[in-house]
Amino acid sequence: MHRIPRTAPLPASYLIPAFAAALWWAVMTMVSDQPAATQRSLVFLGGPLVLLFGLHARLFAFLHAPDRIRWLPLPIPAARHWLAGIQAHLPSFTLAAILAAGALYLASGTALVVEFCWFAVIAGLLEPFASAIAAMFGRRFPEPSRVRELQRSLGGGWTTPEAVVHLYAPALALGLAVLLAMPGQLSWERWIDGHSLGPTQLAVSVIPLLVAVGLRLAAPALYRAGVWEAVPWLTEATRTLAGPPQPEPTPSWVRKLRDPWARLIIVQFLRMTPLPYLRLAIVVGLAVHAALAEGAPGGPGIALSLAAIGLWIVPAGTVARAGVARARLAGALPLSPAKRRGRSGFAATAALALPAVALIGVILLRVLG
Repeated sequence: MHRIPRTAPLPASYLIPAFAAALWWAVMTMVSDQPAATQRSLVFLGGPLVLLFGLHARLFAFLHAPDRIRWLPLPIPAARHWLAGIQAHLPSFTLAAILAAGALYLASGTALVVEFCWFAVIAGLLEPFASAIAAMFGRRFPEPSRVRELQRSLGGGWTTPEAVVHLYAPALALGLAVLLAMPGQLSWERWIDGHSLGPTQLAVSVIPLLVAVGLRLAAPALYRAGVWEAVPWLTEATRTLAGPPQPEPTPSWVRKLRDPWARLIIVQFLRMTPLPYLRLAIVVGLAVHAALAEGAPGGPGIALSLAAIGLWIVPAGTVARAGVARARLAGALPLSPAKRRGRSGFAATAALALPAVALIGVILLRVLG
């Protein structure tokens, strides 16, 4: 075996960054007439926030993915597990960075895009390093050791001590990227304002980049040293937090539907979709705002609406992929041929698609009318 099969990307790895980029576009458009210092401050603050959205999904393949615990007992070198994580992380991070840079370019122009891209390069180097640190310190250490005491104190009893590092490592790596990118961003702003840059200032700007490169080069060795112990402890902590395999009760409004097949599909959607009611509230809220606003929605509003539609519709793909299981359930029942093949049916599809269709219809009416 030359490589481990690639882990399928989570929808959150591209949907959440798209939503965050659209929101950032709207914010930067509102301050496009403000002084340069205000816009630069928002880039400094907003860039890390945009990349923070979807960070867990981008790093999912390194340690959290079910593929890790499934393939870990086999005689596969740890370097291939690291390569599988990199293959999943690189496209997701590139897409998130491109979306953020594109939103910033549409709102503010090229100068701020360069400032953000400098930070994005350093963040892209340090995100895999966060997973390497999580693998290294996600192991069980001896009881008298300082590391073990730190694991217990930082966890606060909320999770197992070995899993505590996974709560902090990604955000700390992103914060370190902010600190390392700051000298280069300040030098760029100084050069844009017409001031010359001396050798010392150039060195102060480039050295943090070299530090990030060094940490990235050290990351595979840290990952290889810790992945064998960290993944089992993380899997155990995840199952403990998930609780017993008992499904949530069916909402009362779903039980009032007459079509049992539609009830089945909608219940599957609600249980397989994280925060379904929040997603629905975002779509409905944007539809109401677009209908009541005085003017037609602009580019940021349309982009934000499309991202919200994606947040609502794409999880339905998970329900569609469960069609094989539904076919085994319905194969012997007196149902239509389509339902015996596990298909969702018109009623359930219409119910799930209605909010998105309503938002699209409102936008088209406002833009074309």
